[in-house]
Amino acid sequence: MPRTTSTLLLSLAALAVVLAACSAARDTRSADADANAAAAGCDASKVDYLIGENVSGYIERKAMKESGAEDVRVLKPDSVVTMDFNARRLNIHTDPGKVIIKLACG
Repeated sequence: MPRTTSTLLLSLAALAVVLAACSAARDTRSADADANAAAAGCDASKVDYLIGENVSGYIERKAMKESGAEDVRVLKPDSVVTMDFNARRLNIHTDPGKVIIKLACG
């Protein structure tokens, strides 16, 4: 086998190992974020029944109280948001018509 082919195969194997490690690290962070949110008292699964409802001030307050969150933000499809993680915040994701499509802590 020519040297360039061996070098290419070795490089591809090393790349595969690095990508696998990155993927595993991302899964761990996601699990850690979920654990932190649960420990902080925010539990979005408690308000999953609100999916399909139109978002309003009343729904925001209700979701915040029932999920145990200390803060709430509504995220529309075109919203610009910070990437900071706040385990005590409930994120209400909506479609363009302000219908709730997802609820998540963070």
